[in-house]
Amino acid sequence: LPGVLLVRLRALCNLSKCGHTGGKTTSNRTRDMRWYRTKAQNIHEHNAPLFQNKQDGNLLKEFPDPKNLLNGTISRSLGVNDLSQFIQYSCTEHAGVKKATLTLQWPCQFEENGYASKKADAERFAAAAACFRLKEMGLIGPNNKLPKRRAGRGRGGLHSHLYDEENGWIDDVSRASHCSSPIDVSGVAEALSLFPQPKSLLTRVIQLATSSSRVREFLHFKTVGGKLKNCELTLLWPEEMTFAATATSRAAAEKKAAALACMKLRELQLLDKDNNPLTHAKYHREKVKEAGERERRPLPLVIPEYLEQRMKEYLTQYPVATEVQKLWEEEEATGQQVNQQCEEEEEEDCITDAITGRPYCALSEQRAQQLSHQLQHEWETAKPGLCVELPADAHRQRVVSAVRSSRVVVIAGETGCGKTTRIPRFLLEEQVRGGEGAWCNVLVTQPRRISAVSVAQRVAYEMGPHLKHRVGYQVRLESRPPEHSGGSMLFLTVGVLLRKLQSNPTLKGISHVVVDEVHERDVNTDLLLALLRSSLDENPDLRVVLMSATGDNQRLAEYFGGCPIVKVPGFMHPVKDHYLEDVLREMRRPLSRDKKGADEAAPDPDLVADVIEHIDKHGEPGAILCFLPGWQDIRAVQDKLEAKRLTPSDSHMVLPLHSSLSVADQQVVFQRPQVGQRKIVLATNIAETSITIDDIVHVVDAGTHKEQNYDPRTKVSCLDTVWISRSNVTQRKGRAGRCQPGRSYHLFPRQQLETMTPFPVPEILRTPLESLVLQVKIHCPNCKAGDFLSRVLDSPEPEAVRDAVQNLQDIGVLDKTETLTPLGQRVACMSCDPRLGKVLVLSAVFRCVLPMLSVAACLTRDPFFNSLQNRALVNKAKEDLSGSSCSDYLVFSRAVLGWRRAQQEGDREDRHEYLDKYTLSKASLRFINGLISQFSENLQEAGLVSRVSECQRHTSLYNEHSHQDELLKAVLLAGLYPNLIQVKKGVVTKGGRFRPNSTSFRTISGPVLLHRSSVNRGKENLPSRWLTFFSAVKSNGNVFIRDSSSVHPLALLLLTDCDITETVNGDMVEVSFPGRSLVRCELSAETWELLWELRTSIQTMLYRNLNDASNANTTQDGNLISLLVELLNNTEPSPLVKNNSMEGEVD
Repeated sequence: LPGVLLVRLRALCNLSKCGHTGGKTTSNRTRDMRWYRTKAQNIHEHNAPLFQNKQDGNLLKEFPDPKNLLNGTISRSLGVNDLSQFIQYSCTEHAGVKKATLTLQWPCQFEENGYASKKADAERFAAAAACFRLKEMGLIGPNNKLPKRRAGRGRGGLHSHLYDEENGWIDDVSRASHCSSPIDVSGVAEALSLFPQPKSLLTRVIQLATSSSRVREFLHFKTVGGKLKNCELTLLWPEEMTFAATATSRAAAEKKAAALACMKLRELQLLDKDNNPLTHAKYHREKVKEAGERERRPLPLVIPEYLEQRMKEYLTQYPVATEVQKLWEEEEATGQQVNQQCEEEEEEDCITDAITGRPYCALSEQRAQQLSHQLQHEWETAKPGLCVELPADAHRQRVVSAVRSSRVVVIAGETGCGKTTRIPRFLLEEQVRGGEGAWCNVLVTQPRRISAVSVAQRVAYEMGPHLKHRVGYQVRLESRPPEHSGGSMLFLTVGVLLRKLQSNPTLKGISHVVVDEVHERDVNTDLLLALLRSSLDENPDLRVVLMSATGDNQRLAEYFGGCPIVKVPGFMHPVKDHYLEDVLREMRRPLSRDKKGADEAAPDPDLVADVIEHIDKHGEPGAILCFLPGWQDIRAVQDKLEAKRLTPSDSHMVLPLHSSLSVADQQVVFQRPQVGQRKIVLATNIAETSITIDDIVHVVDAGTHKEQNYDPRTKVSCLDTVWISRSNVTQRKGRAGRCQPGRSYHLFPRQQLETMTPFPVPEILRTPLESLVLQVKIHCPNCKAGDFLSRVLDSPEPEAVRDAVQNLQDIGVLDKTETLTPLGQRVACMSCDPRLGKVLVLSAVFRCVLPMLSVAACLTRDPFFNSLQNRALVNKAKEDLSGSSCSDYLVFSRAVLGWRRAQQEGDREDRHEYLDKYTLSKASLRFINGLISQFSENLQEAGLVSRVSECQRHTSLYNEHSHQDELLKAVLLAGLYPNLIQVKKGVVTKGGRFRPNSTSFRTISGPVLLHRSSVNRGKENLPSRWLTFFSAVKSNGNVFIRDSSSVHPLALLLLTDCDITETVNGDMVEVSFPGRSLVRCELSAETWELLWELRTSIQTMLYRNLNDASNANTTQDGNLISLLVELLNNTEPSPLVKNNSMEGEVD
């Protein structure tokens, strides 16, 4: 016979012995083993002990450790460890003889008995008999070799005569028919071995698959019977099925039936390979697939008939072909005129006086000499003194001589030497007293507004009441320049000087530029240094002085051709260092409690507050300056101090210091506290350089700061909290020793100091470069951005420069040759991010200026009073302001314009109520109003508005459509595109759950999440498939969109300047945008033809207005914008398809 049949016959024969009463085996022990029979045999057992001892020796010799052998055989065969369901021993006693009954449930049910005077021996005899039986079946190999352990929990792991490797297991029914029990015991046993907790598994599967907690609706147990319980399980999912099982107890019967049901689910592939439930999404594959297909279909777009008629009427009145032709003719006619005007402008050489801001006019020789004599007399009469002696005073002549003999000098001035206040004055005074004051004008740059203002005020105070008018300052939103140029000194921020260079590239009329704190290496400073090198070539009268306390001065000197370095030693009172381990020891706290890992830069507000409290209680009198990374950290520590009752009071003066505060609010930190009151200043690195708070005795340094880092892959910037450099540590420590001895508490281990970098990473190497590239094109229009930036002190990566150029080309600011477009020339006048600049420019054309001014200002400075404690209040306020707009930008606009109304129409109580109602910051709103005024001036500079006041007047032409929400969102899209988000409905979560009503978001760079600060976070029914956004941040590997606004599909089709792909399908046209098909719409061919012509009309209007605003056709433009407003307001944006009730049940 074939081998397979022999195997099957042998297996059937062996199994039949389990139920055959007088069955004999082929073994030579046939007659001797008749006492070791199954329960079905009828041989009387009263003489069994008489025969037991004759054979027990032979069995125990063959199976010396029968119980372990039996356990190992079944355990390996089934791949289970818990054998209590398969092996049961029971013991009785008669006439002093113990009878052990061993019941085996596998491979079929049978019993073996053993007799002895001790229970343990009796069980061994029974086990030996069972081993003999299993060996006959082929389950125990020669020399009692155990079967191979099962690889998995499927049936294929059992190596015995019950398994045929080619055809699988022998049919269950066949086995059941030969077993003593009518139930398929082996099938039940295997099911129980695979599913030890079957009822729990069934419950979890049904809960996952049906999203219902009412499991009993899908699972019915019916159990009947007396001593033997019969259970019938009806399972109603995924279809109706019935399973039956029998056991001596109800619980056991139900467990067996449930195990059989689990086996069926396994066969149906409704469990995973480890016999666990599948994910929720896999149980709903069809619905997941349906949601995906729905989102992949193009958005159907239908324009109402009367609006199509309105478009036809407009296009008949103003045919596109005629408009385009007229535009070209006008351009050709004006081309020569424009060139002639440019030549005239060059001849006029109209430049701005960098000191006063008025048109520059060179002094005649006679007038210059008169002014020089006048200045000389003023200084000799005033006799300005020095309030206190500083180390720089002793090196005055060295510095002045070096500057006279070399056009560029690096001053390596140590902390506390007085370089910031003294050296600019030395240069001016030397020229004035030498009779050359009229030709001396000194510009002194500072890295921050507070330092520019405070240093100017200090220098003016020291020069006395008769000369202080010769000193001024100019920062963003605040300007107090000297009354006249000639013998004057202006302190200003680097950004302000860069704007001055636009109108005076060679700095005519300026004798000295002093760049202070050059070691900070922000983007603007690096750009300024590169431009100053060019200015030095073109202006032979210009001198440049670079001042740094801790920078790499040798590199600076080499950058300017090996210029001299003048070292000015400083004086600092002794400052004692306390590192984290020292601080904790002083506070009697264990080191391990607060020890941070080397990579954990985030400060612990509790520790910071505890250290401040410790200093307040045990430290010397004097002010405390605490350095923290950002505003949220300042607020957190402030809250902790309030909990410790270290609040503004008679005994404490707690002051925050941050760059976003107004100049007036920042100046408060210089005030002296009352007697018995301790001043506590919580500051960012704004207090690290240039300013001196002269009563600081204690510095608490968290050792970290906020640093922007750009990820070129995701095109997203991350504002990370990172460790400062060693030079930063030195600067911070120096704040404590300026006027008296002090202490510096470094809240990081001494070992951490050794791992810090020597100097900060230059900002130009770690930030997006769009604004920088735009400034480069303003200052050097004929130079490629990459070529110019290759000449800065630390050149950025070429890829980063290419990305920035590409982004500016995408928004239409640069053309393919890297030349500023007419739009780019207007955007270049805006003192904000290029995208926001584009929004402002477009708002002037579309007559909705004031709301967009508010939005741009709020994206520069948050109007809400944000903190960890009132985040919920802010979210509620935003929700109230948003209404149904689904736009964070309209929230900003409504908040600011509402505040302006409250100021104009309400009383003081109304204003306070408005601020409280919407959790708004009064200081932030003041700053935002200043930005609105500045941006209004920018629009006038760009030639887009006739007067600055028109921008903020509600009834002006430039605000005709400021109340049209859909138009505002459309203009925002036009400015921010291609910052676009695709919204998809139907989400499979990380846990595998399918949520049909949830939304997911992706940009062209990949998936994103909405930040909790956005009003669109958590909204299930957004009115559009698309959102636009301005800012994104990266955190923990995810990209979060901080602000967003819903986008009308018509705005995408009409206002974006990008390539469009058309696919004609019969009478319909599918329109798609570049970029992984983020945008796909479907509409009739006739409708698309009308929209395409209207799109061309809008682009023509923009081109005409941006090339020459005076050439705008007010009536025609008004009609076109009104038609656009009507289309946006009355065309259904096709909201995301709502799921039917059945889909709702899935979730």
